[in-house]
Amino acid sequence: MPEGLGKSGRSGDSALHRLPQRARVIQPAPPPLHPARPSAASFVDVTARLSLLMAGLSIAWSLFQLLLVAVLGRLDPVGWLQQQGLPVPAAMQWAARHALSLTVLMLLLSVALLAVSWALLRRHEWGRIGFIVFLVVVALANFAMLPLVDGMFAAMQSILPAGFLDSPDGREALAQMQASRWTALISAGVTALAFAGLHGWLVIRLCHDEVRALFR
Repeated sequence: MPEGLGKSGRSGDSALHRLPQRARVIQPAPPPLHPARPSAASFVDVTARLSLLMAGLSIAWSLFQLLLVAVLGRLDPVGWLQQQGLPVPAAMQWAARHALSLTVLMLLLSVALLAVSWALLRRHEWGRIGFIVFLVVVALANFAMLPLVDGMFAAMQSILPAGFLDSPDGREALAQMQASRWTALISAGVTALAFAGLHGWLVIRLCHDEVRALFR
């Protein structure tokens, strides 16, 4: 066989052997079976589902409180304290008189949170705005509760008889109450700051363009 022809044949065979390798190199990778969801959509889904859970628990707690208010209304604990000659703070009397209205208000707010959370999950714009309003209101309400915590301890102290406070046991009880008062105020303040930071982060995230683009 001529030498030139042999070289040409070997070159052709080598090229044929290289073709499958080149084809394998340029073959595109198959698409993933489960493509990853955008982070914005996942954030909205998780936030809405957690809010739905909390709204459901709040509704259940409000219904339990309605039952409790009905039972305590029959027992009249404020009247019993007054019959025992114990001073009842004005704040406690006001809360006892409006216990039913306050509980119904809490139930309505829980139902509203449930509706807003559902709308957030379904990508309705009014649900996003309503959820932001709830976050801001709850963050402010946590700070508004601090004076109420302080007033609760002041009311408890006013119930104690004056003669008891002058005794060694009374002074010890008063010191323990003051320590508990500061512990409760610090704990409530730290909790309010923590929730304010969390709610602020949620509000900022819900106002991002990538999140707002999901709503209609």
